[in-house]
Amino acid sequence: MNRLLLLLGMLLTSTAYAQTKMASPALVKLIEGITSKTFTPDTTVAGLSDEAIAVVTKEPIANWSLPQTPSPQLSYQNLIVGKQSYRLVVVKNPQASLPVATLLHYTTAEDKPTIMARGTLQPKKE
Repeated sequence: MNRLLLLLGMLLTSTAYAQTKMASPALVKLIEGITSKTFTPDTTVAGLSDEAIAVVTKEPIANWSLPQTPSPQLSYQNLIVGKQSYRLVVVKNPQASLPVATLLHYTTAEDKPTIMARGTLQPKKE
């Protein structure tokens, strides 16, 4: 019984690992350009289409909205391309030393967002 549970746990862990991959270099460069900080990705959705990545990385950074800060711990910026929209959310947790950035993709206004990339932001070293 214990072997069966161990095998099941290993199978589920390997399946979850296979569903995530590191962010594409284009997304890393985009987030670094928007935030002016070094982005270290930790999560990307494996099912993300190359078309979605191409659309968001093709748009100039100047087309992103100005940062909105509803609270000192939260800021976000939006980009709308046709019916699709993208949102970069930066959360500064008081207990964490580094803020976390999450790039979201909305295919339509009614859909739930898809995470394109998530990771930490660090000050750029000059």
